[in-house]
Amino acid sequence: MNKKLVEIFSKYNFTYDGNTGYGEIDGYEVNVLNNPTALGPVFFFSTYLSLEKKNLFSSIMQNKKIKMLQAGYFNYGVFVMIGAMTISKFAKIFDGVMAEILKTLEEIEAPKKDICPATGEELDEVNYDTIYLPDIMAKVRMKQGSADLINEEIKKSNEEFKNAPNNYLAGFFGILIGGLVGVAITFILSMLGFIASLSSIVSILLGTTLYKKFGGKPNAVMIVMSIVTTLLMITGFIFYIYLKTANNITIENNMDLTGFAAFKYCMENADGFSRSFISDMGLNVLFIAIGGGISAVDLAKSIKRPKEIK
Repeated sequence: MNKKLVEIFSKYNFTYDGNTGYGEIDGYEVNVLNNPTALGPVFFFSTYLSLEKKNLFSSIMQNKKIKMLQAGYFNYGVFVMIGAMTISKFAKIFDGVMAEILKTLEEIEAPKKDICPATGEELDEVNYDTIYLPDIMAKVRMKQGSADLINEEIKKSNEEFKNAPNNYLAGFFGILIGGLVGVAITFILSMLGFIASLSSIVSILLGTTLYKKFGGKPNAVMIVMSIVTTLLMITGFIFYIYLKTANNITIENNMDLTGFAAFKYCMENADGFSRSFISDMGLNVLFIAIGGGISAVDLAKSIKRPKEIK
């Protein structure tokens, strides 16, 4: 943990392990994670809340319009990231932001550490286990036996996801629609004299979104299917545009060449034709790869299954 942050948190008597801290704030069990890649420390408050109240907490905190603040929830409570450009700026705002967090927790009647955040049952000094949550690198006190029940639920959920039908055909229609939208964007912009490389990203992202909406199971096949479909549709349409352009060029020059023969002639002889074609094709292939990469990252996040707690 950053030494300056440890100094800022000194009144809470946290214990630290690497970039994580664990302790208590105003009767709430709190974990703090200082991820070097984040905008600021993330505070996890363990508390037993309904989904409705968790959403209410997030909404209230976001509506406070505190710069660089993000609020959300996890299975056993809520979290807040307090962002700041510098440590000195964080030090100035920390107490005020923490006061707003505690005020909001009080408003929604969030139970403190004497209530199990998993079951809502009362905890005393002996009837609890301290459970480690690997997904968020946090420790949470729960009633004894809760971990076994939770692990059974996690195992069941993971098995259900694994055995769920793939629905490739239904999902493919979503990807097809994404491809058609990409082609439409390419066509509209081509009428204005442009080849829209970004249409490839739009096509992939829309296609994978609709793939899931239409019931397709998100997996690696979804990514491969979206990349191949978009590649064929977009590059195929671009080739059609250049093929048509080549026909127009040979007609204007009173040449008896059409189709592939006209295209070959223009690639070899028309000024700038070959360079423009290769450039447009290359850019679209590049943006298709970027779109596929973005979708792959999103896929990895969406299908990440919960791990057993310890």
